[in-house]
Amino acid sequence: MMYSFASLILMFLQRFSSVVAVIALSFSGKVSAQTTNNYIYIEVGADNHGNPITLDLSSIKGTEYILLHKYGDKTVKTTLRASCNENRLFTKRVSLYTSTGQLTSDNKTEREIFPKPGTADAGSMEIVCQGADIHNRPLVRIKKTR
Repeated sequence: MMYSFASLILMFLQRFSSVVAVIALSFSGKVSAQTTNNYIYIEVGADNHGNPITLDLSSIKGTEYILLHKYGDKTVKTTLRASCNENRLFTKRVSLYTSTGQLTSDNKTEREIFPKPGTADAGSMEIVCQGADIHNRPLVRIKKTR
């Protein structure tokens, strides 16, 4: 059976997102997922004003990922890198966008942050590190029996 490259990517994303959703559910007891324009988002927390903070599943590359949240009428896009074995988290970039998508601020200063349990930073790091651990394990192939 032949698959197109696009269908293979879609199957991978569907498989990965279900793994992440199960992991998120096991950590928080609830999961809120949303898809927009082929992007999959999981709500991992809220800011001080109750605005949701979401993990962009399509942004995950190894242990680097993006969190998004609203700040007034603007959107904050934070690129994070987790050092899972050391249990450390770093911001790589913080960008601020207007409601029309115009970049208004871009800070590329990398710094370590210290997430507190139960926060969006900590929850997203747990999800990404669990997913990275699962994807670093060799695939187990189950043979069909007749």
